[in-house]
Amino acid sequence: MGHSSTTTTTTPILGRITLAQLVRSRDFQIRTRLCTSTVNRYASAIKAGADMPPLQVALVDGVHILVDGFHRAAAYEALGYAEVDASVIEATRDNALWMAAEANTRHGLPLTGKEHREVFRTYIRTGQHLKGKRRKSYREMQADLQKQHTTLRNWTEKDFPGLFRVMGGDNRSAEGGLPDQPAPPPADARGPLKALEGVRQAYQETTCPEARQAIRERLQEYALAIVGDGWRETLSDF
Repeated sequence: MGHSSTTTTTTPILGRITLAQLVRSRDFQIRTRLCTSTVNRYASAIKAGADMPPLQVALVDGVHILVDGFHRAAAYEALGYAEVDASVIEATRDNALWMAAEANTRHGLPLTGKEHREVFRTYIRTGQHLKGKRRKSYREMQADLQKQHTTLRNWTEKDFPGLFRVMGGDNRSAEGGLPDQPAPPPADARGPLKALEGVRQAYQETTCPEARQAIRERLQEYALAIVGDGWRETLSDF
């Protein structure tokens, strides 16, 4: 299949769509799983009469595919809704894949590290790294994806080695190169630092806002307890 740009051939049409007939394929869902807390929060808001944005739907070869609004759709279904508002636009499959990936980068619910990586893969697979007849630089990709160009270069090397070679391989001088590597930590610090890295990765893989906040609060408690030398001199009458 040839690559295509994000430009579609029609303008969006607002209407009502039957949830049961709406395709919700894993191919068009960047997130590894839905956040139950978010679904419940949306359901409560809907019950309270809040106005929710319409679902974003791509019409691909006559099939209606959900590309944005998976948590909202789940909330509506939990409440027993059969039909909901939807904005439908005719698109190619590549258009729809990128619409779904790009939509998740704009949400308040943060993407995990794995989900960011999948957005990048979709970006390349659907030809978003092309600008006319040329390939975008890593810095141009950084502006599109909001990820450091060095990270995007590393991902390209691992996920698309052919493209990596075409884009200059390991030649880093054109875009500033990688920062100097810090000195290795003392041997006794490696175990605790590895544990901290595990916490960071677990945090990045957590999509639930309440869970992320709980992790941040606990880390702040730990940081306050260990920063400094643990000693404070007090006034004495002696």
